[in-house]
Amino acid sequence: MLSEKEFYLYVEKNILKYLPEMEDQKVMVQRVKKNNQVSMMGLSIGEQKNYLLPVLYLEPFYRNHLRGQTIEETMREIASVYQGHQVGFYLDEDKVSDYEYIKKNLFYRVINYEKNKELLKYTPHERFLDLAVTYRWAAYRNHDGMASALVRNKELLMWGISKDQMMNARENTEKIFPPVMRKIQSVLPIHIIEEEIPLFVMSNGDYMNGASVILYKDVLRDFAKYMEYDLYILPSSIHEVIILLDNEYAKAPEELARMVRETNRIVVDREEILSDHVYYYDREKDEIRIAK
Repeated sequence: MLSEKEFYLYVEKNILKYLPEMEDQKVMVQRVKKNNQVSMMGLSIGEQKNYLLPVLYLEPFYRNHLRGQTIEETMREIASVYQGHQVGFYLDEDKVSDYEYIKKNLFYRVINYEKNKELLKYTPHERFLDLAVTYRWAAYRNHDGMASALVRNKELLMWGISKDQMMNARENTEKIFPPVMRKIQSVLPIHIIEEEIPLFVMSNGDYMNGASVILYKDVLRDFAKYMEYDLYILPSSIHEVIILLDNEYAKAPEELARMVRETNRIVVDREEILSDHVYYYDREKDEIRIAK
């Protein structure tokens, strides 16, 4: 059985034997930094200049190898999965440096502030409670998925703009990723007893980076007004939040926070955790705050 380092080196050196149609391509296995200071080993194959390549993360395959899967079986599985996700995209270098093109594709997402302090040192952002609002631009998006890039301070210098000039990302985000609100029963394959407690899942249509919807203009206000209750917001991940009405079914804020912490610890992938806090939307003040 290979050690983790040996495994990644073996994949880099031998994967093309299982992908004969790509035998002339360059193979890269390198550490990729993700959200919340999580880093993973990513496999990409092809020429990277002016081209966005699909990245396949290798940790799950190494875990299969540790469970007793032979290296041959693991390599065939990696090759099969990579073949199924070969979505490359040519990137015009002139467009990358053209802010007039970029600004049409800007959007924002919310991440945890404390868990991303290092990243935020060189990234334009805004603080919101225990979160940070960061900016990205969509380089590629269709029914297969999306590739996006984080906007860093060096991109602002390249484009010759200030952070304030990116404010159109607010409107773009709502247009590119319109909000979606669904009863939790239509999302989770479970039956909720106790007279169907009114829980709602709020995200965007892609269910990707959908927690940003809490900052959309008027979405929480209009929903709270329609339901005639203030709202608890439970951050289930960076991709969606759960909305609970502040009515007779609502648990105490400390109990809700305990549930969120436990879910983050047991269920949510580390790079997708948004916060351990529960938020409260006050419809009279039209304000979100951390629930006390």
